[in-house]
Amino acid sequence: MTLMDCCQVPVVTVPPETPVYDVARIMAEQNVGSVVVVEEKKPVGILTDRDITVRVTAEALDPAQVPVRAVMSGNLMVLPASAGLYEALGKARDRNIRRVPVVDGQGALTGIITVDDIIALLAEEMGRIATVIKAGRPKI
Repeated sequence: MTLMDCCQVPVVTVPPETPVYDVARIMAEQNVGSVVVVEEKKPVGILTDRDITVRVTAEALDPAQVPVRAVMSGNLMVLPASAGLYEALGKARDRNIRRVPVVDGQGALTGIITVDDIIALLAEEMGRIATVIKAGRPKI
């Protein structure tokens, strides 16, 4: 199973110049905990609700005056849509991140996957495998 088969689409996105206040409202309206920051369809950063708390609110910054670019997590790790679940899980673990934008061959954002999504999918698959194994065992 590839990331394209199971990533969340559409992704809530904002341009880098968007004020954090507006992003917080978008996140509330869309009921999401993060947004991907994009320029020309390519992900350049991510902003989470925790980032807003730690980098804006705790620093007593005015969210209406702070652009996302100033507080987003940059140096973004992205994975191609063709990547597998185990590859995504390993790389997310290595970087200690929970959300990974998924991109196409040109680097344009196509979806997002979370570590929680991957673990749930793998657990579901393991359950199916266990059922098949159990059904194939001879009864004693």
